[in-house]
Amino acid sequence: MAKRGELDLGTALRLNGVAADPRGYETVAVREAPRWMAAVWGRGVAAMTLPRAIYLSANALERVLSGEARTLLLHESVHVDQWRSFGRIGFATRYLGDYLKGRAVGLPHHAAYRAIRFERRAVDRSEAQ
Repeated sequence: MAKRGELDLGTALRLNGVAADPRGYETVAVREAPRWMAAVWGRGVAAMTLPRAIYLSANALERVLSGEARTLLLHESVHVDQWRSFGRIGFATRYLGDYLKGRAVGLPHHAAYRAIRFERRAVDRSEAQ
């Protein structure tokens, strides 16, 4: 059951014009990020997906609720699938490992983030749908 002020990913997808998905997205919460999390992110970050929740900036949550976040939700749903496929340790080590490899070869933060395999897959799949 969703807490006040949050919805599940299946509902969020449907609100944004994506057909209901049978893969259990009703168990993934979509909610606004706590203030401390948004402060750590800084500007420009719309969302972060963890195994059981997608945390959104206030602006991104408004877009979800108004049905204007289709690509964002598709992107984050790919991350949900990745967490499920690779598990907590597998996902975290691959994600962080890719980022650190990028930084080690001299990529600036944003380029290293964009070079993460999981991010590239999420971008590719969300833009293709």
